[in-house]
Amino acid sequence: MAILTSLDRVIGWILNFLVAAMMILTFVDVVGRQLFDSPLIIAPELTTIGLAAMVYVGLPMVSLRDEHITISLFENLFRGRVQRIKRGLVALVLSGASVVLAERLWVQGGKLGAEVMMFLQLDKSYIAYGMSIMSALTALAFLSRAVQHFTGAEPPEQQKAAEA
Repeated sequence: MAILTSLDRVIGWILNFLVAAMMILTFVDVVGRQLFDSPLIIAPELTTIGLAAMVYVGLPMVSLRDEHITISLFENLFRGRVQRIKRGLVALVLSGASVVLAERLWVQGGKLGAEVMMFLQLDKSYIAYGMSIMSALTALAFLSRAVQHFTGAEPPEQQKAAEA
């Protein structure tokens, strides 16, 4: 558990850095564009990489914590064990979907070959492979949540929420 807490903290720092870097990048780009009629040429490419990184770096921990935005259409219909089973099944489906996403991103990375970004000259396949790896980690996180739901080994705060 200490490893997950440390990993969570490191991922939080990475995400905070990415958000701050994107804010500074956007500020510099807008100031350059509006005041000096000279936009930051690499801003669109860096923004694309930053957004992809923010989503895919954070996804495994959000999934492991079960902190996704959810629509509770059926939450009030199920209680106790039945609700845990439903949550476990949903986590299994999401794990499978994450595996499919990881596989498709890996294939896409292979198709990109040596294609590079226009200004940064960064190989686009590296981005696709990174997104694929993070999707695979997300699948493992969902699988872990499914096991927790099925065995009833959920954290106490989750058990209280399921019983309420």
